[in-house]
Amino acid sequence: MGRYRESNLTRNITFGILGLLGLIVASLYYQLYNLKSEFKAELAFAKGSGGTSDERLMSLQREVAQIKQDQSSAASTLARLEDRSSAVSQPTSPLNNVQITAVEGKLIREFLEKVHGLDPMVEAGYRVGDKIPNNRLLDFSILLTEKVPKLQNTKYTIDQKGSIIIVSEENRVVAILSTSR
Repeated sequence: MGRYRESNLTRNITFGILGLLGLIVASLYYQLYNLKSEFKAELAFAKGSGGTSDERLMSLQREVAQIKQDQSSAASTLARLEDRSSAVSQPTSPLNNVQITAVEGKLIREFLEKVHGLDPMVEAGYRVGDKIPNNRLLDFSILLTEKVPKLQNTKYTIDQKGSIIIVSEENRVVAILSTSR
């Protein structure tokens, strides 16, 4: 459960940082575009007015130099943030998938058939990682979790095809025992 939250937090922070960087780059691009337009207008004016054109040209050159410096600074900040986000360790899978052996699967199916009759509670088509509403889930019997300890801290539901869907504490599908019918 902790790794899943860590992964979501890391993902949220990474996307937040990338979104912020996107806004910074867009803002700098917008400023550069506006300055370029102003520069062209000032240059045209300077060419036409004669005497003060040197002063305006120097002023524009200073502004362009400042923009280049700001752009360089933004690029280095972006590179540092990208390095930090790639350095954060990402687990290979945010889910702790449950591996059920054939023997365990047969034991689970037989137990649930005797106790609940495997009445469908959800539509077919769920895959590992999908989220299932809590009101569609049942707890495994303590007797069954003693025989198959992997089922501790999990719940289950049955789909329309008779598959047993095993779900984590976060209501995410971690295993599907397909029907043998």
